[in-house]
Amino acid sequence: MTDLRMISTGERIKQVSKQQVFRNQIGEGEICIPLPSGERLGEGCPAMWVRHSPNPCLKGRGIIAALLCSLVAFLLNAQVEAAENWTRFRGPNGTGIASDVSFPATWSENDYAWKIKLPGKGHSSPVGWGEKLFITSGDVETGDITLHCLNAESGTEIWKQTFAGGTYSLHAGNTYASSTPAIDEKLVYFTWSTGGHMHCAALTHDGDDAWNTELGDFAGPHGFGASPMVVDGVVCMQVDQGESGELVGLDAPSGSFKWRVPRSAGKASYATPCMLPRKEQGPTVVVSQSMEGGLQLIDLQSGDIVWENAEAFPARCVSSPVLMGTTLVSICGGGGRGKLLLGYDVSDSVQQPMEKLSLKKQLPYVPTPVKVGEQLLLWGDSGVVSMLDLSSETPPKKAAWRERIGGKYFGSPILAGDKVYCMSMEGRAVVLAASNEYQLLGDNDLGEPSNATPAVHQGRLYLRTESTLACLEQIK
Repeated sequence: MTDLRMISTGERIKQVSKQQVFRNQIGEGEICIPLPSGERLGEGCPAMWVRHSPNPCLKGRGIIAALLCSLVAFLLNAQVEAAENWTRFRGPNGTGIASDVSFPATWSENDYAWKIKLPGKGHSSPVGWGEKLFITSGDVETGDITLHCLNAESGTEIWKQTFAGGTYSLHAGNTYASSTPAIDEKLVYFTWSTGGHMHCAALTHDGDDAWNTELGDFAGPHGFGASPMVVDGVVCMQVDQGESGELVGLDAPSGSFKWRVPRSAGKASYATPCMLPRKEQGPTVVVSQSMEGGLQLIDLQSGDIVWENAEAFPARCVSSPVLMGTTLVSICGGGGRGKLLLGYDVSDSVQQPMEKLSLKKQLPYVPTPVKVGEQLLLWGDSGVVSMLDLSSETPPKKAAWRERIGGKYFGSPILAGDKVYCMSMEGRAVVLAASNEYQLLGDNDLGEPSNATPAVHQGRLYLRTESTLACLEQIK
């Protein structure tokens, strides 16, 4: 593997972040309490809890321990989701949802907690862990990619690393830094293309190199843009492009290949995988979608195909699969519009995914939908937004509401508290009420175009344009 790292310009600053570890001792053991991390669950812990101890969670502690756990959950649960780490494209499991937060619907330049200039151009979104934020930018002349580490509260740059890239054909809406990184408690992972080859690299949170893995050849008229995710020590990403395609799983600590799921050559896919809830005694399952491979469920640890519908999609997949409660939603499209939306029942009551929804009109192509209560919000590329009711067992025959808000969109909407935020190619941040009825709450000038997706990390809203990153604090 070739080391493509270049010495970054400017002084590189080391800053050791304090670990956000919360522990309560009971005798010899530790109780599990809610944490804003994605670490592996402690044995016996509720699903939203994580453990920082090798000891089983309260095993044998009895009623007192159980009561203490309940008390801690009651006191801290309200802060957990707001303080959660934003670990990948569209946040935890790609849902695009941040609960227990409240940001303004309208604002001006003076309302930002901070706003910084980023070199070059990019459409990636930031990810974060604790007090650090990570984002990429691309050099428009050389194709070099820079990973920036920022203080999440102040926007101050802590360190940056630049990796040699290369120029190649780009869609007008693409940049050399359109892929969003992924992060866990140890490393930050990001991908880019040198023009002829695709790479995935990992650095520590303090900027030290961990590994750099070449993923294979790259060819495609629209350019590179796939984003990774990391779950349980495995980095997953789709590397579908014109000459070949596959879903890969890399060992997170080393960068070595754990498995590869090949598929035939065809059109590039820009989807980021997601996870399905693990069923009893079943494997942890990765969801992948592409025109060539169809809809696939992959065993995270082995790479085995658990289930697939190889003929699911007649067109390219640019938006990402997303889990809406017990419904898995996937979209394909082309020519600026979505062509097919499929919804599958993936609840515990079914042995394998069962199709429950199929729509062919008024669909987004690039933006990924977001769940709003029991509704599915579809944000179209051409500025038409609609709301579908998913609460009924029968597929909705028409939208609960549909409105043309104007603008062009490649970024995806997110739900932050009781509001939906999405940014337009014209540089507007549109805010809607998360409601069964259409309510336009805000239309804000960002100052320059944006194809990025908003991010919410540790209770702050981050908005990325082509060359800036801005932070909004919660309403006091």
